[in-house]
Amino acid sequence: MEIEIKAKFKDKEKLKKRLRDLGAQEKGTKHQIDEYYNHPSIDTRETNEYIRLRYNDDFSGGVFAYHINIQDGVNKEYEVEISDIKIFKDILKGLKFPLLGVIDKKREKYILGDATITIDEVKNIDNFIEVEVDGEENEIDEKKKYCKEVLKKLNIPEENICKKIWLCDIATGRIKYP
Repeated sequence: MEIEIKAKFKDKEKLKKRLRDLGAQEKGTKHQIDEYYNHPSIDTRETNEYIRLRYNDDFSGGVFAYHINIQDGVNKEYEVEISDIKIFKDILKGLKFPLLGVIDKKREKYILGDATITIDEVKNIDNFIEVEVDGEENEIDEKKKYCKEVLKKLNIPEENICKKIWLCDIATGRIKYP
């Protein structure tokens, strides 16, 4: 299960320097497109689920995901690799899965201890950092505390932590941002 904390940040270069100072391993940068879909007969915005197709801007492959939101920042995820994005999008269209919204972002990924850290520059929305760890349902509080400790080490103030603000909710129109 994915357990994460998201926060806003202002100065990307300062944040990247702090990551390097703490010994984080840089894992690369990608331009990602996330398309969020609804089910033809169930409004997933009402059931705390989301359906996402994530791919790189060159359509070279991607991941189709069904996520169930357990609580703020905690999702049970089911994902499968997709080799032909264009055909898969045609399948979704043919099955009448309506497109709810798109998130276009530049994502930089780091590893620090047990955490995966991503820096997202989201087009027309904002800049976010996510600290993510894997865990079980009985570890949620402990893992969230760990994520907050990592943010503190990165000099991200607690007031920058996003509560119930997730890109899937912005893309699907479930919430308005800012």
